[in-house]
Amino acid sequence: MRSLTYTSATVLNTPPSDSTRAHKKTVTTHNTVVLKQPRAPPPKPAPTNSFSRSALLFKRPSSIPPPSVDPLLSAKTISLLNKSILNSLSAPTIAGYSLALTRFLNFCNQENIPPELRFPADEYVLSAFAASNAGSLSGSTVCKYISALKSWHILHNVEWKGGSRLNFVLNGVKNLTPPSSRRPPRSPVNAVMLTSLSTSLNLRDPLDAAIAAAASVAFWGQCRLGELLAPSRSDTSTSFRPSRQNLSTKSPHRHVSSYTLFLPQTKTKRHGDSITIVSQVGPSDPLHLLRNHLRVNDLTPSSPLFAYKASHSYYPLTKRQFIIRCNNIWSTLGYPHTTGHSFRIGGTTELLLSGVPPDVVKTMGRWSSDSFLRYWRSLDDLAPLYAMNVRRNAHNRSQSSTTRTS
Repeated sequence: MRSLTYTSATVLNTPPSDSTRAHKKTVTTHNTVVLKQPRAPPPKPAPTNSFSRSALLFKRPSSIPPPSVDPLLSAKTISLLNKSILNSLSAPTIAGYSLALTRFLNFCNQENIPPELRFPADEYVLSAFAASNAGSLSGSTVCKYISALKSWHILHNVEWKGGSRLNFVLNGVKNLTPPSSRRPPRSPVNAVMLTSLSTSLNLRDPLDAAIAAAASVAFWGQCRLGELLAPSRSDTSTSFRPSRQNLSTKSPHRHVSSYTLFLPQTKTKRHGDSITIVSQVGPSDPLHLLRNHLRVNDLTPSSPLFAYKASHSYYPLTKRQFIIRCNNIWSTLGYPHTTGHSFRIGGTTELLLSGVPPDVVKTMGRWSSDSFLRYWRSLDDLAPLYAMNVRRNAHNRSQSSTTRTS
């Protein structure tokens, strides 16, 4: 039996030096061979601009002095400023940015980049970091890394030196994206699929009733599934997802034409936002499916909106349950595998194809301009729908002008 004691050189992925090998001593004890090596030298001190993995995004290197205005501000104002910065980004965004910063620091360590060129990051260093991922990562991933670094500089009021050269490099990295990193756009759910789902589900079954209502609301309300459904069956909290009492209508009449649903928290609004759910024609009408779900499951006001009855108890509908059930039905009908985001982009595309003005769709779906345009999946259908109006409108204006002059 042999046991080995490794030096710190092994941990650092560097081979032991010749002097270390020369000083090995072998001691045999009860048929056990132990290789003793001299104590490793103390580790080199970390650069002054290194960070811990905890809250990496908000750590500031000691080598960078605080803003010159700090001494002029009261302690209370500085405290509120820091608190605002800490609450400016969501937890997933902070985690993603911290990962990007970690990768950048690892790159700087490997390349022996001097501390003064790391933060503020020199453009040449930024370009080299971006190029180091060429051919191995997608261009969009590398752009997210650079965006994280830029956010760090903005948060700490440090000059951002990225410019034209960095943009050229990023374009090159995009062009060198490996085929394995290129994923085809996610196929959106369409109205025909939603109708097939609604008619295939047993609307008298508590679980299926909840799934039908959730699918229709996610589609016509352009919602992210995480805004509606729980991550696990044990999570009954309504702090981040709507409860029964968050669904309301201003109409005193029995046959309402719309509901208002308050979402306690969204991806972009921590304190929530409201969506309007309007009546639609056919089996996928969200108002009909919501009323059916509420009747079958008989929810209390504090229950999660998409909870269902099972074994004399109530359970929140989870995203995993929902996706599995939907795909099981659609796969038998020949449709491809669908992800949660397919409902949001599908509802957006369907409203556009139905002639709803893009600015209205954008407002209803709570879209930012860039991502809104990116998710237009049926441009070949949408272009004729809107571009043909150009000639028609021009003709109408010409006729109107002729009438006025005569």
